[in-house]
Amino acid sequence: MKQSNKSLVVVGLQWGDEGKGKFIDFLSGKYDGTVRYNGGNNAGHTVKFKDKTVHFSLIPSAALRGGPVYISQAVIINPEILLKEISMLKKIGSKFDLKIDPRCHVVLPYHQALDSASEEYKGKASTGSLKLGIGFCYEDRTNRAGIRLIDLIDPKMLKSRLEAAWEIKKRRIELVYGSKFDLNLETVYRRFRQFGRKLKPYVFPVAEFLRENIGKKSFLFEAAQGTYLDFVFGTYPYTVAYHATASAALTDTGLPPLQLNVTGICKAYTTRVGNGPFPTEQKNSVGGHLQTTGREFGTVSGRKRRCGWLDLALVKNAVELNGVKSLILTKLDVLGGLKKIKIATGYTLKGKKLAYPPVSEKDFNRVKPVYREFAGWKQDISQIRKFNLLPASCGKYIKFIENFLGIPVQFISVGPERNQTIRR
Repeated sequence: MKQSNKSLVVVGLQWGDEGKGKFIDFLSGKYDGTVRYNGGNNAGHTVKFKDKTVHFSLIPSAALRGGPVYISQAVIINPEILLKEISMLKKIGSKFDLKIDPRCHVVLPYHQALDSASEEYKGKASTGSLKLGIGFCYEDRTNRAGIRLIDLIDPKMLKSRLEAAWEIKKRRIELVYGSKFDLNLETVYRRFRQFGRKLKPYVFPVAEFLRENIGKKSFLFEAAQGTYLDFVFGTYPYTVAYHATASAALTDTGLPPLQLNVTGICKAYTTRVGNGPFPTEQKNSVGGHLQTTGREFGTVSGRKRRCGWLDLALVKNAVELNGVKSLILTKLDVLGGLKKIKIATGYTLKGKKLAYPPVSEKDFNRVKPVYREFAGWKQDISQIRKFNLLPASCGKYIKFIENFLGIPVQFISVGPERNQTIRR
């Protein structure tokens, strides 16, 4: 049964990798469509069901179930990656119905070249970019120099916009960053013209459709990354180049101000990829346990994720920022086997208690977490499907999270499979 006229935003409350892919797939059957509203192919959303393991970068994670999936105008598209995902889904027999807003901006090879050259130029000061060109594509969008999907299906417009940008990008890469520019304009033009032909059948006025139907149908809104990678409210400059909060679901899809239900998602511990502050990071056996047991490797990058205790001070701030009303707690099973488990409930800086994470990168690197300690559990909980069957210490851990955040934990993930989920 479809969920009557109530749309939902699922937003990450940490530094991404919270398990959004699994729960978008899990929840999507109740909705009339799923909308990816931000980011680019830097998302690594994984869905496991029976014998299938599918990695999504651009297409909404609900596609494995079939039905309508939408890519909104604020998503940055890498056409090659997108077409590979489409082909992959067709091969496994998914009957998805993909629709893409023509306003989506497109990652060009010179964006990727700029990203790589910039990171090399920064040296030790690099931000840990995946060098996918997404940030530089957003830069062009802001500077009104971007190329959109609608331009790809118009050969004359595509050629004109490429020619207008080409020399500027070449000079920047060569003269500013001191790197080689070995791209050929005509080759890029022919390649992206072909991409335009292949993607044309999927072009659809997504923004207008959502505006017309938001009160009549129910939609599930899927975010990329997590709150603390937001380029305004995240741990700047170790962020992405766009908003990763729930409110972006409105501006990024062209919806007017209205009330959407928001569910937050976070791991039972904390991880992040790349550089930046991480007060509860554990560079010890605990961190090793979390990394190994949780299989904490980036889906897109393949890099090891940094691991540490759950930072509830961070999560509480994200709950308030996003207007979260309920919580999805993932990877609870990974904590099994630890004798003691800690939760950070706040910070101190030079002996002074802090109510919120500091804005200053320098201060955030200096804070000391204030911990609450809990007894661990030895039992394998991956096959448990009812809350009252969880070990007593596990239940206490969850109830503390609820009381501290002031919101209920609605779903608990105890494994990567769709059915490894406890509903409360």
